[in-house]
Amino acid sequence: MSKICYDGAHWTPGNPIFACRSQVQGPLAVWQGGQNMGGTSAYALLGPDIERPGGHTNNPPTATGAGWDQAWGNAPPAGAGPAFPFTQDANNVWYRGHLINGEWNGSGVLWDNLTPLTSQGNANHRTVEARMRVYLQNFRAFDVAGNGHSAYWYALHYWVEVSTAPWAAAPAVGDLYSYCPNMIKVTWRIVRINKPVGAPGTSALAALGAAGAAITAAAKVGATPANIALDLPNLPPHGVPAALTNNAANAAGTGGAVHPLPAGAPAIPAVVSPYDGTVEIFQD
Repeated sequence: MSKICYDGAHWTPGNPIFACRSQVQGPLAVWQGGQNMGGTSAYALLGPDIERPGGHTNNPPTATGAGWDQAWGNAPPAGAGPAFPFTQDANNVWYRGHLINGEWNGSGVLWDNLTPLTSQGNANHRTVEARMRVYLQNFRAFDVAGNGHSAYWYALHYWVEVSTAPWAAAPAVGDLYSYCPNMIKVTWRIVRINKPVGAPGTSALAALGAAGAAITAAAKVGATPANIALDLPNLPPHGVPAALTNNAANAAGTGGAVHPLPAGAPAIPAVVSPYDGTVEIFQD
């Protein structure tokens, strides 16, 4: 597990210091004039301790309610919504897709971290998440190789933005596919964060207590190809296409507009290395 320098010379015992920090979600999406269904955007800062033994959480999707597994209700436009919820769709299998993965402490209870995804859309999102896990595993291997004594961590900025356009080709109040996004857009940037150092004489316990706030406030500097070649020699380029879709007609070459980033999330910086990326994940 990670260590931090707590008086300028001594290191804390190994602790799960840096897993998921600064997670924020945007408001609920509003479709067809008034019906809420799913989130709009999310952000998390993911650190190497997520990949420590036992570090994963689970948080399966359990959110229920109008539009998902119950009648759409009387939210505007009253009585004019789809005839059945997503769980009763005879043409597609639907998943409550996490914006921030449950293993990274993303909620499965709140709809602001979930959105309806088809089975293929959800599978494509898992493909991207699997590559992020490879990155995080390499970040942890770097820290472990130095016995936690490296002066910095590698981490991931991770943003998910939901399309403002629905999946329906011709959106209509009574059309179920008018209440879910055409795609979600996932962006990530690899950064380095200097480990916090306490004042001389500070105890390890006090240093750990302050570490979370220090990580959140610390500068996040993009990792260059030279940094990565030196510290993370086994890190593969992201290798994910710009778009993941089995429905080219629906994709139409671009996903179009997405909802704004959530309040409190950092702006997306420029790409620094081939390991940074963005992918649009379409319904199918």
